[in-house]
This record gives sequence, C-alpha cells and structure tokens, in this order.
Amino acid sequence: MPFLSQVLGRPVLDADGTRVGSLRDLLVATDTPYPPVRGLAVRCGRHLHAVPWHDVASVTPRGTALRHAFDPHAYPQPTDDLIWLSRDVLDKQIVDTRGVKLVRVNDLALTSLNDELRLAGVDATTGGLVRRLGFDSLARRLGRGRPRLIDWEQVDLGPAVEEVRLKVPYDRLSRMRPADIATVISQMSPGEAADVLEALDEETAARAMVELSDEHQAAVLVAMEPEEAADVLEEMAPDEAADVLGDVEQERAEELMRLMAPGAAREVRTLLTYPEDTAGGLMNSAVVAVRDSDSVEEVIAELRSAAPSEDEIYYLYVVDDAGRLRGVLSLRDLVVAQPESRVADIMRRDVETVRLDDDEEEVARRLVHYDLLAIPVVDDEGHLKGVVTVNDVVDLVTPRSWQNRPRRMLG
Repeated sequence: MPFLSQVLGRPVLDADGTRVGSLRDLLVATDTPYPPVRGLAVRCGRHLHAVPWHDVASVTPRGTALRHAFDPHAYPQPTDDLIWLSRDVLDKQIVDTRGVKLVRVNDLALTSLNDELRLAGVDATTGGLVRRLGFDSLARRLGRGRPRLIDWEQVDLGPAVEEVRLKVPYDRLSRMRPADIATVISQMSPGEAADVLEALDEETAARAMVELSDEHQAAVLVAMEPEEAADVLEEMAPDEAADVLGDVEQERAEELMRLMAPGAAREVRTLLTYPEDTAGGLMNSAVVAVRDSDSVEEVIAELRSAAPSEDEIYYLYVVDDAGRLRGVLSLRDLVVAQPESRVADIMRRDVETVRLDDDEEEVARRLVHYDLLAIPVVDDEGHLKGVVTVNDVVDLVTPRSWQNRPRRMLG
C-alpha cells in the first residue's frame, strides 16, 4: 500500500521510458467511497499539466509510467474541479467520525483496485509526518510495522475547509449527539466551527451551540453568516439565545435580532432587559401554560399539537384569562385524570414562585429547598413571565460536561 508522500516528486515516464517531468499531485473526485484518482498534476519545467487517469499505466514509489508519448499540448493546466490531495488535504484538520475528534492529515494511504488507484485512509500518526520527510525506515519503526490508519469511510472532509472546495457532505457529523459535535468544533477556530454549524440543520446546530462554552459560543456566532446565525438563534430556547447575544457586541446583536422572526426576537429582547444574575435573566420565557377552565382532554390535545421540547415541559403552569398564575400540574396529574375533568379541579394551588428581580442565589435556594425541577417567575401582579429550570441553576455551579444530562421527572 503506497502512501501519497512516497509517490509525490517521483519521476514521470512516458511509454518509451523517457522522463517527462515529476509528479506534483494526485487529483480525485470525492463523490464515491474510497475516491479514485481521476488524474495527475505533472510538473514539466515551470509548467503543470493535467494527465487523465486513462493515460496512466501505474503510480508507484519508483515513479509514474504513462501509456503514451507525452505531448504537453494535449494536457492543459490542471483546474480546481477536482480535489488535489497534497495541496488541499495534507495537513488539514478533519473529523474522525469513529473517534469523534479532529485529526491532522499527516499522510494519505492509497490502494489499487480494479485498475484504479483509490484513496484508502488517513495516517494521522507521527510516523506519517516522518515519512513525508523522507525517513521511511524510521516511520516504519515508529509504526511498529503496519501503520494505524483511519479508514476513509470514517472520515468527513467538511465545510470547515470550504475554501479549498471540498464538497463532501457532512452527514455523519450531523448524526452525532450535539455534545459530541460540540466536542469536535470546540477544537476548531471560530471560523471553522461556524462553517460546520452552517452546514448542519438549524435544530442540530442550535443544540450543538448550547453545548459550547460561553466564550466559544459568542466567537462562533460572530463568525457565522448573519442569516445563518439568526436561524440558529431562533431554534434555541429564548433564554439560551439571550445568553449568547448578551456576550456579543451590541451592534452585532441588534443585527441578528433584526434578522430573527419578530416573535422570537421580541422574546429575546425582553430577556436581555433583565440583569443576567436575576430570575428574569435566568428564565426561559417559552413556558407551557394552560387555562384553568380547560379540560384534561383539551390540554392533552394541545400538547400533542404543540409538541414542546423536553426542557419546556417539566411542569404545566395554570393561568387565568389575564395570564396570572393560578396553579401547577405535573404530567402524571394530567395522565391519570379523567378526560372530562377541568384543570381547575386537579391542579395544585400552592405554587412556589420567584419574582423577576430575585437574585440567582435565591432562585437556586428555592429550587433546592423545595426539590423542584423548575420554578415559575412572576411579575409584581402575579403574571406568569417564564420559568427557571434546574439546568439554569446547574449552569452556575457545575462544568458544562455535567449539563443537559437526563433527569428523573418529579411530582
């Protein structure tokens, strides 16, 4: 199995065995598994020529042999329609989807298959780097025989290297858990991470964004295209979007909120008016509220239709026609009740609340003291304004790796 470093720079010979130049690069199309080499970039003096694969007899560490006499006028300068393995891929950071991590491409393994030369894998080891320096024997000793390769099927070349026109879909990365995606992109520059998030669907990108550190969140958001960033912010819970925008320069934050849907932007703007260390600054305004006059059957139908996210439905809060908080329901209360029962008849009326201007320590104390998963936030007139969850308090005192873990529902 030859490596790219072993064939680059070697002589190119025509059908008569005459040296016509040296191999500068291999050109591949990445639209198939284990991409086949479609052509060669051959240097002849000061000029580069693109030689199609059907004119190539063999490529080995000893040199490249052509099937015909070399006519420089028949082979134009290579274009950027294909990927240049040396120029575009070597030394790039790519995602090893098997190990969920970034690796550096130190060398590329090639393999012959049905008269084709195909890209087989990535050598991300020190041995691969040593081999490129020309020390094959040392590289073999470092690798203790056969080098450890990352199979090309376990690799994604994605939009983080869009500037070199790599067009491979990022499907595998998008199927990872958001925390794993965040682990990968947290090792990238903000610009690279922004490219990755822009290539994902907005919901996945939003969930991955939440898993990043506060500093990285803001830097990545600034690096994203404004329209893409606004779409991701709309998919985030209002409090999470407000937290991110609170760390961004005001001019940029205003630009992004203008691009958001009016309703989502309005919620975020409201949250940004509260100090971040108060209940108002901590709360999520996307709260599931039902009317005390509703029937159980109506509430269940409404929940099915709205399909709120799991972090919005710790409890159901009951309000009157004016939006004042009147009670609370757990999902268990709802499920075991008779369909025709009225919410007012089964709700719990002794609801612990916090005020908009209560500080975060008071909010945390109430949650812990009353063993709650969430606590509603009300204004001075008792109107329900939002909810602070236990996750919001955990954010204050624990590492991000412990956040968003599944928790047992109570009540």
